[in-house]
Amino acid sequence: MDDKDQYSDVVIIVPSRIGSTRLPKKALEKIGSKTLIEHVVLRIKSKFKGNLYVATDSEEIANLVKKSDAIAIMTDEDCPTGSDRVFQAFKTIPYNDKIKYVINVQGDMPFVDLHVVEQIITMLKTEDYDIVTSGVKVGKDIAQAESNVKIVIDKHGRALYFSRSMIPHGGEEFLYHVGIYGFKVEALEKFIKLEKSKYEVCEKLEQLRALENGMKIGVCVSNEIPVSVDTRRDLEKANLYYNQLAL
Repeated sequence: MDDKDQYSDVVIIVPSRIGSTRLPKKALEKIGSKTLIEHVVLRIKSKFKGNLYVATDSEEIANLVKKSDAIAIMTDEDCPTGSDRVFQAFKTIPYNDKIKYVINVQGDMPFVDLHVVEQIITMLKTEDYDIVTSGVKVGKDIAQAESNVKIVIDKHGRALYFSRSMIPHGGEEFLYHVGIYGFKVEALEKFIKLEKSKYEVCEKLEQLRALENGMKIGVCVSNEIPVSVDTRRDLEKANLYYNQLAL
């Protein structure tokens, strides 16, 4: 089975809004000679060309996506979450009734590991999860930052809880959450219709809405924390990483 057949029922949607707060218009910032969103698109397109869309509220971002020979879908500026933006875009995709799985890859991961995306797709297709995401084992030095979300899973790899706190208490090793999500289509639609939940509001983590409503989230464990760009310092690190790759 070639890639085209293997992924014919899968769509990858990258949410990319212009109004980022910590690094304004970060999608338009340069890493080397290309913008952040161009790096994301070109990397994903190398494996999933016919299955890729970018959901955005910006004509500037849309034009860069088109320049990269990918498809941009305009979405509302006031989408409350990335998942809402992904679902709004999904509803406009031609022949979306043929799609069974929706993968949400964040628009701030210029060097996203495509093997992890493949792992998530495989778990969605072969295991009984509504949603699948990824985690990386880390030590206390990384886990202690509140911005680094931690996951506790059961012995089968099912998520029990996500938190900005150090969970499990007393642990020496932690599971750092990588924000790539795979949804079964019916699970994404159910999730979007749910009201914000108690712990989601408390932790500011939308995936807790799914857990609080009994949805099953599987976690695949990967080997490397991806470079993500949220701040000016992150952008500097991304450029350093890119320059090292070019050596």
